[in-house]
Amino acid sequence: MGSSVTTSVVRAEAETGSHLFMILGYSITKGIGIDKYICSDVFTIGGYDWVIRFYPDGKRIENKDFISFYLELKSTATDVKARYTFTILKQDGLPSDISFESQISTFRSTSETHYVASGCPTFKKRSEFESSKYLKDDAFTIQCTVTILKRTNILQATTPYGVTIIPSNLNQHLVRLLESGQESDVTLVVKGERFKAHRLVLAARSPVFNAELFGCMSEKWKDTITVDDIEPLAFKSMLYFIYSDSLPEFEVNSDTDANDAEKQDLKLMAQHLLVAADRYDLERLKLMCEDFLHKNLDVNTVASTLILAERHNCNQLKAQCLRFMSSPGILKAVAPTDAFHLLMKSFPSILKDI
Repeated sequence: MGSSVTTSVVRAEAETGSHLFMILGYSITKGIGIDKYICSDVFTIGGYDWVIRFYPDGKRIENKDFISFYLELKSTATDVKARYTFTILKQDGLPSDISFESQISTFRSTSETHYVASGCPTFKKRSEFESSKYLKDDAFTIQCTVTILKRTNILQATTPYGVTIIPSNLNQHLVRLLESGQESDVTLVVKGERFKAHRLVLAARSPVFNAELFGCMSEKWKDTITVDDIEPLAFKSMLYFIYSDSLPEFEVNSDTDANDAEKQDLKLMAQHLLVAADRYDLERLKLMCEDFLHKNLDVNTVASTLILAERHNCNQLKAQCLRFMSSPGILKAVAPTDAFHLLMKSFPSILKDI
């Protein structure tokens, strides 16, 4: 009697987001009592609402010498699996060495609307935290990053007859088409660099390209089109996105081992790419750039990023920049920079929002 073997491959999908919780007037919070907490504003990650609990006098009697932080689920839900980190930020907005990372925790709420919170009761000894350089002007900022396991998708499976179903690789074929230049019918010249592409692909992905190439003012019969106001590296990355719907360059972020110069180059590239995405009406790419810039804000880039957000109607990114600069310590560090002076000159009314 014959036998058959079936196989399957699954990929876990997750969604990650961060929230900054700024505590101003820290000394006033001390003495509220053990197991008494101060809540952050509600924020949404992965479709669920969350808050951060800050316990200035500790979560339990045995933790009375520590400050404690907990993450609380505010949505009515069951079995929400998440991993989270709490990190005190330096005055320049970068992560400090005071941090806690959880294992995967399961959050659930009951019909009595009791919400489960998970956290670290011994986050940092109070005396050590108060003597650290991260508490300045009686204020500090903690960043909570939450990664939620959304679902698992079957990538590959075999039927009982042993036929393997491989995952889609359409984007790989299209990228190879772009890289090979095979059957390309238009060349785009960007500050001297030449990029071969396919009119139909460009037009299908971008309404602006569609109008330029096939509209009444089209350059349909021109073999070469000059693009003047985009950096070549940003244009190359935009073309890659048009063909693949992804950006491998953005896999590197501030949590990796990239050095400071590499991180700054990535942030600059993201700014240029956001401008290109806005020009060619590539909304998904524009939002990807906004998300990257939001997650990598620091004292050196927040003002220039806010200028960019104002000029290109990036309301979510603008709100995050303003929230980041609302800390007196961070604003004091940003104010002397050239980018901040340009911000005040270009958009003087924005000061009232900070």
